[in-house]
Amino acid sequence: MGARAMLAELARDEDYLLASYALDLPAEVDPWARVSRFAVGQTIGTWVEVPGLTPELRERHEGRVVQVLPIPAADTTNRSTGDPVSYLATIAFPTVNFGASLPQLLNTVIGNDASTSLEAKLVDLQLPGSLESSFAGPRFGVAGLRELTGVADGPLLLNMLKPCTGLPPEVAAQIFEATALGGIDLIKDDELMGNTGYSTVLRRVELFTAAADRAYQTTGVRTIYLPNVSDRPDRMLATARRAVEAGARALMVAYTTVGLGAVEMLADEVGVPILGHFAGAAPLYEGPHTGMSAPLAVGLFPRLAGADLTLLVSPYGGYPITRLQYLRTAHQLSLPRPHLKPTMPVVGGGVHPGTVARFLDELGPDIVLGVGGAIQGHPDGAAAGVRAMRQAADAALAGVDAETYAQDHAELATALELWGTL
Repeated sequence: MGARAMLAELARDEDYLLASYALDLPAEVDPWARVSRFAVGQTIGTWVEVPGLTPELRERHEGRVVQVLPIPAADTTNRSTGDPVSYLATIAFPTVNFGASLPQLLNTVIGNDASTSLEAKLVDLQLPGSLESSFAGPRFGVAGLRELTGVADGPLLLNMLKPCTGLPPEVAAQIFEATALGGIDLIKDDELMGNTGYSTVLRRVELFTAAADRAYQTTGVRTIYLPNVSDRPDRMLATARRAVEAGARALMVAYTTVGLGAVEMLADEVGVPILGHFAGAAPLYEGPHTGMSAPLAVGLFPRLAGADLTLLVSPYGGYPITRLQYLRTAHQLSLPRPHLKPTMPVVGGGVHPGTVARFLDELGPDIVLGVGGAIQGHPDGAAAGVRAMRQAADAALAGVDAETYAQDHAELATALELWGTL
């Protein structure tokens, strides 16, 4: 039994999720039959007639093959080679099968029934409006984050506490305050710092909030601390609630390791913005033949789950993400959707004052610049590192090259001399 075909135009007019896959098959394998088998396996789950499998059930619940395109686009048989043939295949999945459940949606589009499994990489999803509107998405989005921070335009600045682990909260609070004295908008935990015996989330919230208040008296900027509450869902929610009660105005969670459904729960319950961290996501997209594409894994899915801001890896910090997939991930986070607020991309990895102009040119001003070593490692201290980043952003927004702007801004000049420009 094979899946029936469906035109994409009809699928878009009805309640179908369009999932596209890249796959390779031996030249002798019938690609339509193979993709059809997968579509059946991921929906009604049987390729033989069984009791209860009525025509009405198949009509309502069976996946439909929309297209199977050869790459390159060969229309004639080439028998001169036995090399595998590449295809782009699209399947229409009835949304009634999974509804507003991200875990079940994932089970459908990348889960594999053992008897019909297909080695393929999910590369694109197109959601009908009825399905997109069933997800709450970011509760705050870009506008809410700007209201929270008081930054009306231009990029927000974020720093992450280092060392990643081992700092007693009292020592970490000193580092926090030294950075906040530069007027930074956001400071987050490293993803490796959780709710530990030597440094609890609640203790950090208490100490860091007091440090932010002291720095505010000097800078007029009330730095927001984002504690990492990633944990087992029940403990995570309890910790998050206590953190918010103690003064936390935003939270951080690793959406892959806790699960997208747990992030949705958190967003529903806590009433503060959530930063989605991509820790654990790389295995989902690094393989060329399985998993899913980076724009889905670290773009669309955390946005659907409710992340108001989320980390975006760039190709300029040493990680081998392609520039195309970096830009497509930013698009999945920020481009307008009819039913979802935008998620603010947090650019991290190798960010320093000499990179700011490029990031603003490529991604626009509605981004967060996530800076580690270029702040703590500034020769004149962390506060000077923050000021250098702010000066670089001001220069880029004014259309002035960083080197020219640095002639009248000592902190920026020092940073450019040390790290150069991109």
